Amino acid sequence: MSAPKAGHRIALDCMGGDMGPSEAVAGAALAIKEGFIGPDDKIILVGNEDILRVLTREHRIKASPHIVYRHAAGIIHSDDTPMGALKTKKDASMLVALDMLKANECDVVVSTGNTKVLVGAGTIKVRPMEGAERPALAAIMPRRDGHFVMLDVGANPEAKPEHLVHNAVLGSIYAQSTLGIERPRVGLLTVGTEEGKGGDRINRTHTLLKAMGDRIAYVGPVEGFDIFGDVCDVVVTDGFTGNIIIKTLEGMFYMVRDMMGQKVKRNPVYLAGGIAMFPLLRELKGHLKPERYGGAPLLGLGGLVMKAHGSSNRQGIASAIRLGHEALGHGANERMLTALAEANAVITATPQA
Repeated sequence: MSAPKAGHRIALDCMGGDMGPSEAVAGAALAIKEGFIGPDDKIILVGNEDILRVLTREHRIKASPHIVYRHAAGIIHSDDTPMGALKTKKDASMLVALDMLKANECDVVVSTGNTKVLVGAGTIKVRPMEGAERPALAAIMPRRDGHFVMLDVGANPEAKPEHLVHNAVLGSIYAQSTLGIERPRVGLLTVGTEEGKGGDRINRTHTLLKAMGDRIAYVGPVEGFDIFGDVCDVVVTDGFTGNIIIKTLEGMFYMVRDMMGQKVKRNPVYLAGGIAMFPLLRELKGHLKPERYGGAPLLGLGGLVMKAHGSSNRQGIASAIRLGHEALGHGANERMLTALAEANAVITATPQA
């Protein structure tokens, strides 16, 4: 009998992000410092080992018992395509990390690299769950009170109605596991809540989600201004729309932050008020800052892959490591497989209008 595996193994693709391997290693160091991983867990730094060893010394984690190296000489660039990378860059850090997941040499892959390549290579190497056709990136987002899940935020920009139904059931289980919501309310993002608005794809998806009955708590179509209130806990959309929403929000957050900073610096009255309100502003910043929600799992794959924003800093990378570590403890795969089978039965049994 083989000995039980001690701790989780987190493979971190260190070479693919916009900020380079130094920030990836800094993110690993921050995750260790903040206690985001357990005492027996390992972070496997995947990339050019010579460079990574220098960087772990700089960030003071070279002697950490949590750090392991896996050499990978190649790098996936932003203009690489999935098939091109699979054919010519087999030694790239992202692909080596995915191979490790496929071979059960790690439990989760965290990458800031090219989303298209990560989705395509992950689908080919790790394979979709039985019953799923396309994976979806599920992001945890802040709202007035608490958080909600939005998917897809970039994996599948041209989702079919059946893909959106899969997103609904996968997102519902992810919200149960991650946010602790017993019965998450699911909303379908569209341009109006009236029946018939949103085009053929949205209308077909709406019909299918209603046909799911009590398998999910579908509340109907929702509009953009609804999602940050208390209308639903899971927002279902395609990867094109979801990606635009999340990046627009990030840009707006930084714009408001910078505008407030400039105003406060120029006006003593604002400065005095800012000092008085500093505890509130710090709390709001902590709740809203994009770095806190740095990782989105590719739901629908047979293994756990976490995608962090390409421009993630060390806080965002550490957050992605934390979310990946937390997801390993959810044990949601069996429930997702059952939910996908039920959804596909409903899709097959529901005729086109």
